[in-house]
Amino acid sequence: MKKILSIVVFATAALFALQSCDDDDKLVSYDDLPSVAKEFVANNFPTETITSTLKDYDTFGYTYQVTLSDGTAIEFDKDGDWIEIENRVSGVSTSVLPAKILDYITANYANSFVVDIEKDRGYDVELNTGLDLDFDSDGNFERIDA
Repeated sequence: MKKILSIVVFATAALFALQSCDDDDKLVSYDDLPSVAKEFVANNFPTETITSTLKDYDTFGYTYQVTLSDGTAIEFDKDGDWIEIENRVSGVSTSVLPAKILDYITANYANSFVVDIEKDRGYDVELNTGLDLDFDSDGNFERIDA
C-alpha cells in the first residue's frame, strides 16, 4: 500500500512540476504589437475593438494573440505576420481569406463559412461543418483533410 501511495504522490508531484513549465502568456499593450500586425487588424477589422493582447512565450520564441470584440482570435508571429485566425461564432472575415481559397469555398461549399484558417507551408482551413481543407501556399486546393 505504501508503494502505491508513493507512486501516486510522485506522479502528482511530477504533474505539478510539468504544469509549472508550461508556456507563459503575458498581457501586453496593443501598442506593443509589431506595426504589421496593427495594420492588419486596422485594415481588416476596422469596426472591432481589441479585448486582449497577449505575448505567448514558448521554447521557440514568442507569438502574439489578439482577441477582438466579435470573438475573432488572431495569432501573429514575432514579425507581425498572421499565423492563425479563428472565429467559431460568426466565421472568419472573408477580407482576410486569400482570393483563391475564398473562390474555392464559395464555388464548392456555398452554404459554409470558414471558422479557422492556419498558415504554415500552406493553408489549413476548417469550415463550420467540421470539414478540413488543405491548400498549398498559393491557395490552390490540395485535399480534404481526414
